[in-house]
Amino acid sequence: MGHQQLGGIDHHTGDRELDEITLTPRQIECLSWVQEGKSSRDIGVILGVSHRIVERHVFRACQRLGVKTRLQAVIRARALDMLGDPPSWSQPKRRT
Repeated sequence: MGHQQLGGIDHHTGDRELDEITLTPRQIECLSWVQEGKSSRDIGVILGVSHRIVERHVFRACQRLGVKTRLQAVIRARALDMLGDPPSWSQPKRRT
């Protein structure tokens, strides 16, 4: 069993190697909205599901990534190139 230092967080990886970690498309979609700052309720409305379903996807993503919080899951998924920059980061800023 090993430890990995990723994004300033010490993660206990257990028996799984980092390259074996996978997330479902829905888990990735939920984490993408989390990194945009959306709540589970907001994400549920966007995806047309209950907030409890969103929480389950995020919780399972946290388990697979070996972290405890939504923020840690986003950091870890980004470090593993599972999430890219949010679309809002690449949009040009409006001039006023």
